[in-house]
Amino acid sequence: MSKKHNPEGYRKHPHLSELNKKVNPERMTMSTRLKIRESRLNKGTGASYEKTFGQHTHRWVAELMLGRKLKPTEVVHHIDGDKRNNKPSNLMVFSSQREHLNWHKKHDNRYGGDAI
Repeated sequence: MSKKHNPEGYRKHPHLSELNKKVNPERMTMSTRLKIRESRLNKGTGASYEKTFGQHTHRWVAELMLGRKLKPTEVVHHIDGDKRNNKPSNLMVFSSQREHLNWHKKHDNRYGGDAI
């Protein structure tokens, strides 16, 4: 909705999710999610981050590495710069965007640091 018609913005109503589950319990089963995922897989240009079930795959892999959910402020960095390479050995987790930027300032020649 536009701000003109909804100046307060979109508000999520938790009760609607519960209502949808009651009205149509078979709608988003795991098999349905897998079918949707397969139909969309490899259809893009590869210019953005890969997603798994609507979540950026690199964040999902980082959560598995850490054994916990990532905090909203945590940033996952791709060491080799390839945003499609989600191997655990290629990922670093920073506690904040500031910490991530400081790493780039030290190590990335685009930010004045030494190239790796």
